[in-house]
Amino acid sequence: MKRISILTALIFTTKLMFGQSYTLKSPNGILVANIDLKDRLTYSLSCNGNAIVEPSGIAMRTSAFAESDFFGEHTATFNSKNQAVKLLWGTTKEIDENFNQLKLNYSNGLSVEFRCYNEGFAWRVVSAFDREVIVYNETSEFNIPYSSTVYFPEVKGFLTPFEVNYLPKSMQTIADGTLGLTPFMYKTPSGELVVISESNLFEYPGMFIRKDAGNSVKAVFPLYPKKEKQELPGRLHLVKWPQISRMVVKKTENYIAKSNGNRSYPWRVVMVAQNDAEILQNSLVYLLADEPKMDFGWVKPGKVVWDWYHNWNLQGVEFKPGINTQTYKYMVDFAANNGIEYINIDDGWAKLWNFKKVNPNLDLKEIIDYANSKGVKVFIWAMWNTIEKDFTANLDMFSQLGVAGIKVDFFDRADQRIVDFVNKLADECAKRNLLLNLHGMYKPTGINRTFPNIVNIEGVLGLEYNKFSDKCTPVHNLTIPFVRNVVGPMDYTPGSMRHVTPEQFVKSWENPHSMTNRAQQMAMYIVYHGGVQMLADSPTLYQKDSIALNFLSGVPVTWEKTIALEGKVGESIAVARKHGDKWYIGCMTANHEHDFNLNLNLLDDREYKMTIIAEGNSDDELVLSSKRIGKNDKQSFKVKPRSGLVIILE
Repeated sequence: MKRISILTALIFTTKLMFGQSYTLKSPNGILVANIDLKDRLTYSLSCNGNAIVEPSGIAMRTSAFAESDFFGEHTATFNSKNQAVKLLWGTTKEIDENFNQLKLNYSNGLSVEFRCYNEGFAWRVVSAFDREVIVYNETSEFNIPYSSTVYFPEVKGFLTPFEVNYLPKSMQTIADGTLGLTPFMYKTPSGELVVISESNLFEYPGMFIRKDAGNSVKAVFPLYPKKEKQELPGRLHLVKWPQISRMVVKKTENYIAKSNGNRSYPWRVVMVAQNDAEILQNSLVYLLADEPKMDFGWVKPGKVVWDWYHNWNLQGVEFKPGINTQTYKYMVDFAANNGIEYINIDDGWAKLWNFKKVNPNLDLKEIIDYANSKGVKVFIWAMWNTIEKDFTANLDMFSQLGVAGIKVDFFDRADQRIVDFVNKLADECAKRNLLLNLHGMYKPTGINRTFPNIVNIEGVLGLEYNKFSDKCTPVHNLTIPFVRNVVGPMDYTPGSMRHVTPEQFVKSWENPHSMTNRAQQMAMYIVYHGGVQMLADSPTLYQKDSIALNFLSGVPVTWEKTIALEGKVGESIAVARKHGDKWYIGCMTANHEHDFNLNLNLLDDREYKMTIIAEGNSDDELVLSSKRIGKNDKQSFKVKPRSGLVIILE
């Protein structure tokens, strides 16, 4: 049921000596935003009276309006909305969207919209100019409460793969001028967990953050590129991809964005949770994005057999494994025999800069035809700038080949040119019924709502780092669900079947091991979410573990309902998700043992079979058990460090 009310009077308004202020509350009254117009436009936000964001500025300097216009003469309107939003795929079938809104309308065609949800606060700038507008700078400040613990995703510059650790720090230990990514997370002294990000990113650069003096964090944006050059990415030049290069910005314009001035700019989003687990069900980034403009009923989420992580390492086969037809036919058979929807053909299938020069050991048509005959579809990997070289012809080629989707890689930027390309790519792929999995990519900004054919996005330090780094730690695995996965689908690529302790860990390109055991890797398929989920390790390893393989064959990737049962950033998490008549619960620990005390009041009144997949006598052993339970039964499980637990209720 959709309810909209509009009050054109300036209600909830207090006149001040030097300006006006407005109060905007969440529907449940817990969040309160104060918008003030004195010598500049500022906002502040509180939760149950506790400071979330202290007074912080909002402005934009453009060719059509100046920063001073944001606190000039205006009118104000309030409205509210309460409606149900249905999802094509995701963590739930339906989201309740309920907010109160304030809109400040200036006489020059500029306006600012503020929304207060129970789950957070957001604002955006809207302009009505029938001419091109150049944006030179945007002011979006986040002055966080003193003594907050921040998880600052530090980067060295705007050229980045968007793959970082989120490490807890005090603001005082972060040097002024330090650059970071969004989403950005912090915990207030009163215990609220806050995630800052953005939504509905079109014709504009992605938002980074910069630490300023005191407790101030400010949004910063890459300038529009003027000159680019292909260069070797630093993160791969010492390993096995010396031929890869990415497009590096060498010169820039003096502005961040250029577009038609009759538009809305991206939402700035402050997500708020009263405890760590609550943030796991926050959907503001999705809700604030544009609805899809075409039919996406053809989109089919699923799991993917991956080749690259395990280096095409098939054990005990009667052919030489590698980038060849026999290997991919084997992967197709494995997928078909185990109900897995897709296989992935990664780097090496063709010359990087010429898709017509296919690897002579590979018969693409034969593989794709064979996969189709088995009911399996194919993803194929490509560099974004190779696609761009002959954009329409290359997309037509992929469509005519019969692939289901493209895994597009090495964007490594978020300036407006890249953002424009990503949106154009999503639109043109949708017209050809092509799915997209975006790697080397900035975080989701609700684009998976506007283009549901974007079934996953990397933008995370994932399992692949075990090949060339020691950064994929247990604490990292237990941090990213609370910050990176909150803003949208996340292609971490779980499923490692080989495990060592952090003390034993040695990076290995040929033989990567994870620092968390097999039980945790299985739990990731429930705790982490994305429209396609990779099976990262070798099919021959999965075939040696019937418990793991049976679970991976049946676990869904899209859900009808999600309930966060408990969680503490960097330490432990338990998430329940429903698909059909089954509930799946995933539990994970970091460096310490944890007792999970689960109240199963999410069930109906029927009797249920509980199947439990847990750690066995060794780290890489799984054990299976089952029992009968009913609604409101309380179940307790002790889970060891760096481990996990899977529960299936049916």
